Amino acid sequence: MAGTWLSDRDNALRELEAKVESFTMKAVCQRSYVLVAELLHWLRSEVHRGQSTTQAGRLLMAAYGRDRPLPASTEKLSDRDNCCLLVFTILLLLGKGDLVHLFQRVDILDKHLPINHQQLREKCRTARIPNAHQLAAEFDKKQWPMCPAKFELHSGQVHHEPKILPICKKEEINKKGGTARVYQIEVKEEFVGETLRQAVAFSRYNCGPSEKEHDWRYQFALKTFSNGSMSLYENEKEAFDALRNHNGIVRFLADYSHAEKMDMDLQVGPVPSGDQEESVTTNTFNLLLEFGEFDLDEYFAQRLPPVFQGETEEFWRALFDVAEALERIHNLDLDTHGIVQQFHGWHADVKPDNILSVQGKFKLSDPGFAKFVKKTDNDPEEFLLGGTETYGAPERHPGRRGTMSAVSQTIDIWSLGCVFSIAATWVVFGYQGIKQFRRVREKAIEKIRSKCVRQRDPRSNSNLSAGDYFHDGHGVLEAVTSWHRVLRSSLRKTDSVTSDLLDLVDQKMLLGNAGARIKARELVLELKRILVQSETGPRIEMPGNIMETLLEADKDAVSSVSSTQGSNLGQPVAAGNDRKARKSRLLEQPSMKTTHCSEGLKSVLTYYHVQSVDSSTDRSGPTVRANANANPETPLNESSLHGRPHSTPAPQASVKHINSPFASGQSMNLTQLHQKAERTPKVHPPQDLFQALEEIERRDKHNILRKDRKDELMSRHWINRDLKFLVDNGESMEPHWAWVKALLKVLVRKIAGQDENGLDLTFTFGPEKLENQKSNSRNWDRAMERAKPWPGTRTNMRTPMGEILSSFLKQVQQDTRDRPTKSVRKLTLIVLTDGIWAGMGNNQASVNEIIVKFVQQVESAIGDLIDRPVSIEFVQFGNDQEATYRLRQLDTGMKWQGIPDVIDTEHASGDVNKMLLGSFVKEYDDEDEDGPMQDPETAPLEHTGSPVEMSSVNNLPGSLARGSTNRPEPPPQPPIFLSRPSD
Repeated sequence: MAGTWLSDRDNALRELEAKVESFTMKAVCQRSYVLVAELLHWLRSEVHRGQSTTQAGRLLMAAYGRDRPLPASTEKLSDRDNCCLLVFTILLLLGKGDLVHLFQRVDILDKHLPINHQQLREKCRTARIPNAHQLAAEFDKKQWPMCPAKFELHSGQVHHEPKILPICKKEEINKKGGTARVYQIEVKEEFVGETLRQAVAFSRYNCGPSEKEHDWRYQFALKTFSNGSMSLYENEKEAFDALRNHNGIVRFLADYSHAEKMDMDLQVGPVPSGDQEESVTTNTFNLLLEFGEFDLDEYFAQRLPPVFQGETEEFWRALFDVAEALERIHNLDLDTHGIVQQFHGWHADVKPDNILSVQGKFKLSDPGFAKFVKKTDNDPEEFLLGGTETYGAPERHPGRRGTMSAVSQTIDIWSLGCVFSIAATWVVFGYQGIKQFRRVREKAIEKIRSKCVRQRDPRSNSNLSAGDYFHDGHGVLEAVTSWHRVLRSSLRKTDSVTSDLLDLVDQKMLLGNAGARIKARELVLELKRILVQSETGPRIEMPGNIMETLLEADKDAVSSVSSTQGSNLGQPVAAGNDRKARKSRLLEQPSMKTTHCSEGLKSVLTYYHVQSVDSSTDRSGPTVRANANANPETPLNESSLHGRPHSTPAPQASVKHINSPFASGQSMNLTQLHQKAERTPKVHPPQDLFQALEEIERRDKHNILRKDRKDELMSRHWINRDLKFLVDNGESMEPHWAWVKALLKVLVRKIAGQDENGLDLTFTFGPEKLENQKSNSRNWDRAMERAKPWPGTRTNMRTPMGEILSSFLKQVQQDTRDRPTKSVRKLTLIVLTDGIWAGMGNNQASVNEIIVKFVQQVESAIGDLIDRPVSIEFVQFGNDQEATYRLRQLDTGMKWQGIPDVIDTEHASGDVNKMLLGSFVKEYDDEDEDGPMQDPETAPLEHTGSPVEMSSVNNLPGSLARGSTNRPEPPPQPPIFLSRPSD
């Protein structure tokens, strides 16, 4: 009997392993993840039909045996609110299934997965589990495949290194853009949140081998920015977020950052010389967007132009939606929790590549260079970066290197006019015509450049470079105007839109004088008027039976394209290498014959009724005629054409991202107000530099003997602990140097007398250093003056930090050998830096790895680090976004690597007490979890007595301040009273 039971137990465990393996998939990153829903379904299923024993119950018996009462029950394991089936599975795979009741007891449940490594260790110790340290490490490795990321609508997530993104297919769409990479991705339905499923229901499709064997997936576009592009990512995210509810803009679904690590052989200390290969942890910043089947460039290559009147009208109607989307950008209204704000906006990169076909509708995308400013009564002008030269207005030439002067919003009108010009060319001549038109423009530019060289005309644009753009440096190319005349002369009789549109383009859009171009709001009205005039004008009769036949033929053609290429308009496109290859084939294909196209026939049949004609007198079938009730003289106004009054506020948008770039004036912006209202009250009132200085001056007022007088707060926490300062003196710190000197002096005076061995100071560059110094020494000022930043010095934080940590580690190892019963003297390292670390290139994350390795070695030498015998505080100067993100990752990301919380960050304008205590005093460390580090360049100091006036750039932080003439200046020289009287 015992043998039978052992056999059953082994069979149950083997079957579990086999099931987990069958439910395991490999993501595109080559890491494995489990289909959790299918695994849970199997665990809850019956072992044999009709019996009450479930697979989980069978495994529970196998884990605990049958000779003792079970300390855990199947019902409790499977409880919907406190389910523990995944935890149980992980323990079974580790051969520790009989510990699940202990895990339940300390609240390690499925809903809490993943649990960071450090917390796992603490909970295992609390549960008094033998070898808690080892079990926590093994459990940590096994838990990640069981809890892959889930994509949720409008979620801004930070995925740390171990998190697995369950992307099952990923294909780069194109490499046209230079700022980011765009991919088509597929995600299984299980890992798509319910609200996100509803938002992109059209992108769901069955990838299974048959209709009965389902493998439901969702398709998305993923735009990925790498290290060095965070500002562009933030700019585009903010723009997408602001335009989230506008139908003419590609829908922004979510954003997330993700750290991915390659294998490395890291050692603590300076970077070794030679060609030793190091691995790099890279951070990517990602935008999840709705997937477009084609961009307009691809659309023109993939589709044949319209032939019949209804088709032509439907095409132009869809493309005119882009103009309405542009108008929304130019006149943005934000209603955030009842507070309505109005902004002028620029897209700054309107071109066919940034117009996508989504479910048969054209949408404007890629607002990566968009900018918004507070609305005023004047026509706005701003400095802009980015753009594409081909479609750029003459005042922006050369486009990609930025403008030489501020430009108006009508640069977008020019670019849209270029798009309309190309679209009109396609309507008349097909894709071959677009190629010919490009050659016409290139030849015209060549002629102008040759003339400039020959005649040396001072009025000409001597900087005009070769290209295919639409202007000569001042106004529209004469060749473009001539080409439009050719198009008008070649129009089909069925086309009642294109000629009027070309008139609009020539007369009001492609004008050299930016101020004379039509405004976006008036443009939308004009385009609506052109469509209404066409629809209410004379109609060319079309036999209904012919139209129906053509529609059927079009359906057959779509099916054929879908079966051979894996794609068709309005249906999901299968991921794989075919997309990139298809794009290359389409855009580089030889000339095509122009033939009829049935696009739009279905809508024609819908919009117009078919009048029956007696087959005995007319065998051609029913004829489609114009609506007899249509009145071409009906007056049009802005409200009827635009579809909504302009006074109607835009739909609400999220406070989280929207308000930070759209505030104005000298008052605190809405994001700051929201954070102040929501933030948990601090246990200890913050004390900025000036408040700390006032307190120090009061303390020392009667200090006749000039002895260090200890700060009471510091004395409560600073026991048996050394303090070292590491000051970044790379060239990027030069604008902040006066502030660094002032803050360091206050920190030194604040901590006076706490470290009986004296304080140490080192720099990232140069031999200058101080050791065992008292706080009233004049040497601090001398050292800071001698070590001031010099041009060309780029910080590699790994080297100086590695040296400090390596030195402390050696001392710890020696002390534990020589005096094993005596407690080790503790260390706090305070790093004053801007966090830019330009000397580290793409290997910015190696500081993280050094700290991890160092803490592990210290822990190995002295045991538990609960009381934080070693800690690091980063004090950031400036507001570099990537640097802030990097320091935040150091602060919050270590727990996922099994490292105790020994790192803290604080901005230089923040709480002085937190700078000194936050890295090792829990209540101070916890205070930064509620909000981001504050920056004097984006938020004014609340201390009204501050003699320093911080620049607020009109309180327009982030993307909207970039490129402005009102760039923030570095903090001015602190007042002289910050210096304590010398001895």
